[in-house]
Amino acid sequence: MSRLSLIGGCKTNHKERRERRDPGRTINVPAGSASCDGLSAVLGAVVSQGWLLLALGGLAGWTARAGELSLESAAPVVVKTVPVAGSVGVDPALGEIQVTFSKPMLDQSWSWSTWGENTFPEVTGKPHYLPDGRTCVLPVKLQPGRFYATWLNSERFHGFQDMKNMPAAPYLLTFETAGAGAGTVGAAVSPVLNAEQRLVLEWTERAFRPVFDARSFDDWPEARRAALEERLLRTLTGGQPVEEAAESPGPPSSGGSPGAFNERRSVEDYYRAIASLAALRSSKAVAPLLAIAADRREKDNRDRWMAVRALGLLGDRKVVPELVHLLYHFNANTRWWAQISLVRLTGVNFGKDWRAWGKWWNDQGWQPGFKPELVRWLDDPKWTDPAELEHSLAAADREFLGRINDQ
Repeated sequence: MSRLSLIGGCKTNHKERRERRDPGRTINVPAGSASCDGLSAVLGAVVSQGWLLLALGGLAGWTARAGELSLESAAPVVVKTVPVAGSVGVDPALGEIQVTFSKPMLDQSWSWSTWGENTFPEVTGKPHYLPDGRTCVLPVKLQPGRFYATWLNSERFHGFQDMKNMPAAPYLLTFETAGAGAGTVGAAVSPVLNAEQRLVLEWTERAFRPVFDARSFDDWPEARRAALEERLLRTLTGGQPVEEAAESPGPPSSGGSPGAFNERRSVEDYYRAIASLAALRSSKAVAPLLAIAADRREKDNRDRWMAVRALGLLGDRKVVPELVHLLYHFNANTRWWAQISLVRLTGVNFGKDWRAWGKWWNDQGWQPGFKPELVRWLDDPKWTDPAELEHSLAAADREFLGRINDQ
């Protein structure tokens, strides 16, 4: 999705820009004049030793007489981005880019513009502001091992404006995603994860490395990718259609529907199919994986937490409400991977506080909505009585973290 700008919610292809470069600066000269909001075009931008000097033509909103200078009259500026500008090893499972401005911003007005060839991320939804009125969110699908760049306002487009229609100062957001072959350890870990979540992630990747799929399928022909995806889905569902498999999830040895699984499918093949569908970024796998993750039956939970991990990598946020309820599951791997996947899917981190996660999700107005009724994952008062649940979780987590920290 290159040479594309998102202007005030609309998509606009624009003319190629000419660039003149010398060792100390970059000068962008627009090939033509274009604007979605009718403001005058910016004549040029000079980047020199870290300072952005704006040569403006007719944009009075970015200028003020000395006597008028104040926080209120100053142009809005970017104060925070997710991912952080200039970061490397960004988790490619991150499902959205967030930019926070210094002021409340005008809704339904934005300019996400390209910089260079093939550096703009694939957009999966319409930009929108969070309830704070200052943070704009762009839903995206990132690829591993890619460099990304986008102008937030630019010399030609200035849709990001405050409530008085003052355009924000242009900001170039750049970052690089981790390569799929590197797995998710180290640089690929989202910077939003806390220390305990990183500990669990890194321990899991070491302990289950033979099962996880570290391949990158970017250079595979589409037909070959589709054939592999079909084979993996058959392995996952026992040959059933994906829709039917969601009614009886589980490995071949599970106590599910007797005729649900192909006898030739081994348990190890089943686990590897979960991991490989995540590496393949298969959108068709979301429904059957969610069925495995949210299965209310008591069972061996290896496929459950592996499905939770896979859902975090696939990047479909519709699964968030179900993952929130797994934050208090009795299986430690499941609840910790629910935390990690929720961070990957949303870019925020409420840790193990499932109520805070649910409230935040509902406050965004996203669907499906979160239902706060407690799920009975285990028929034991320690895990079903709200008064005892927090104590049980805290004690179990201390034991779990202590054990893996020693390994």
